Amino acid sequence: MNSAQFQAGAAALTFMSPEERKAAIEKVMENASPEERKQMQKQQKAMVQAMEQASPEEKAQLMAQQQLMMDMREFCQPLRPSADEPDKLFSTVDVLTAMASCPSFGALHEAMKTLPQEEQKACVIAFIGMERALLEHATEADAEGLRASKSLAKEQKRALLLLLWVLYHRKVGSAVTLDERMTGFFDGTKRLATKVLMQAQMLLPQQRWIKATLAVSKVAALFVNELWSHDDDECVRRMRDALEHPSDTDSPGMPYPKLRLQARTVLASTLATAPPTGDSAPEGWTILDAADVEPAVCLPGQTLAVQVELQREHASSCVAPTELIGDATSNPHGVLEAFWLYVEGQRPEGSANVLIAAQPLIVKDLATPTLRATVQFDAPPTPGEYSLTAHINSTSVVGCDLASDLKFVVQEDDVPALE
Repeated sequence: MNSAQFQAGAAALTFMSPEERKAAIEKVMENASPEERKQMQKQQKAMVQAMEQASPEEKAQLMAQQQLMMDMREFCQPLRPSADEPDKLFSTVDVLTAMASCPSFGALHEAMKTLPQEEQKACVIAFIGMERALLEHATEADAEGLRASKSLAKEQKRALLLLLWVLYHRKVGSAVTLDERMTGFFDGTKRLATKVLMQAQMLLPQQRWIKATLAVSKVAALFVNELWSHDDDECVRRMRDALEHPSDTDSPGMPYPKLRLQARTVLASTLATAPPTGDSAPEGWTILDAADVEPAVCLPGQTLAVQVELQREHASSCVAPTELIGDATSNPHGVLEAFWLYVEGQRPEGSANVLIAAQPLIVKDLATPTLRATVQFDAPPTPGEYSLTAHINSTSVVGCDLASDLKFVVQEDDVPALE
């Protein structure tokens, strides 16, 4: 088993219950050859020995990893595509409710149970005030989601309120003030949620769950900036101010991203000669407008490619990169701007759409005008017209996500078979 297969298998196990995991391992052992079975048993024995011989610090790290895997299983279950709603669009509250179900958030409930009666009562009153303020200030969708959470257990409901408070506390302002105890719960919730979101952004794409992947990336941007909406003008204004006038540094700021997305489908065999889209095409190549590009036409199973250009129209207003790169500790890779390209394959009604590709687009020079990416995939075996969507998402900037719909056509192979 190679490294990629091992990682995929480990990710799959993360989403299983202990019973499902045991059954899966038994099935693998059943189907393994005597030599493979012997090797797996040897690996299991080595893992047990390693745990026994581990230092206290190493054991603590292993326990933390195990806890994170348990959190991931609970977090991902409600975001799994269902037969009833295979392409459900997950809301902010859907993602935060899934997070509130993580076992690690149970520590909040346990901490409250250890408090003196009067302090417990004060916490309950604080949560009531928090919920009222959220229902008053939240977007209509978030308020509706919060009202629909009445069936949650009280420990999950409190975790959800704290998670929503991360997004809305600046909008609510001084209407609600948290005491030292509640501030501690709030800070702990932010730290734990950040870990869960980071892990989810790595695992969900491996499962090919496109709707969950997109929803989590959007919530991650809201969470890291403590803002409540990608569509609210006030949030975009705050995001722009935070970028252009950073309050925690003397360095100059960065402009808010102004992006233009162009994408198309082509035969992979033409990549060496196919001109790119956009205004920065090499000299002598035809500049194509994405609106005029015809869908690629191919045979069943032929390799296709999605070509994407993300034009950074704000590049001309960026300051010199050296003023923003920072040192090796704060920014070891010199990344100044980053986006994710997600390519969504649309399936027939009744089947969940699928994530075909996930690829980062990185900016290390703020003068870079265009980011390009190409992802390849095999055409389906059945002739017909197919639809794709190229998504550009930021997990760190609010309000700049883009999408472009694409098509390709699979033709009937009319070449007679040779007998």
